[in-house]
Amino acid sequence: MRVKRSVLGLVGVLAWMLTAVLTTGSAQAAEPSNNGAGGNVRIAPSAPDSAQSAAQGVAAVSPTISPATRFIHVATGEPYTCDSGNFCGEVWDPVVSKWKVFFLYYCNRYALANWNGMGDYTNAQTGGAAATFYRQNGSVLGTAPAGTVEVPQDWTPVWYIRNC
Repeated sequence: MRVKRSVLGLVGVLAWMLTAVLTTGSAQAAEPSNNGAGGNVRIAPSAPDSAQSAAQGVAAVSPTISPATRFIHVATGEPYTCDSGNFCGEVWDPVVSKWKVFFLYYCNRYALANWNGMGDYTNAQTGGAAATFYRQNGSVLGTAPAGTVEVPQDWTPVWYIRNC
């Protein structure tokens, strides 16, 4: 009788665990979004010239940002929206041969890694919040006033962005 109860208990626990695994989705924090309201619709540009040299044997590394923030990959010619309240930085990702668009919403100083070559940015922040670009040594490289749309940017000398 004891063995029968142990087997039934084990089967019950396994069934419960299987149900938990199958019904649990990934937990992700919700990102602020206006669902496109007041956002800037963008069309991703052609691949940069540097994409050809990257495809010819140079080790590809994906651009990243810290602290981590929401991003999407966009193919050449594909539309996306930079929602109101965001600073959107567009940089070429040679790993997937698409544009990687980072959405900087929360006020912070973001450290960039592997942001190389030409890209774009859109500063759709509200309240006149200008973004500031910094060099590796921390000196100011330039600013991006609020309301700017589709501004070309050479990301190579930019090591940090403060979006507020």
